[in-house]
Amino acid sequence: MENKTKSLLNLLYLCCSMGVVIFFMLLFGRLLGAWLAWDVNSNFPFSSEDLFVCLKVSLIGPPIGIVFCFFVIDEF
Repeated sequence: MENKTKSLLNLLYLCCSMGVVIFFMLLFGRLLGAWLAWDVNSNFPFSSEDLFVCLKVSLIGPPIGIVFCFFVIDEF
């Protein structure tokens, strides 16, 4: 029983952490790209739409966490 609980907690941890990591990496990349393309005389080219794109793409984190848990990680 304890092993099943530990396995479930590992699965939840991997799913959540992969989503968070993907979100912050994508956010950093988009901010860096906007900063490099920024013309100082105009507004900064990062909007709330870009933030929503980062949130939508970070939803791929739970499936990646499931794949890591079942196929990559042998034991914790």
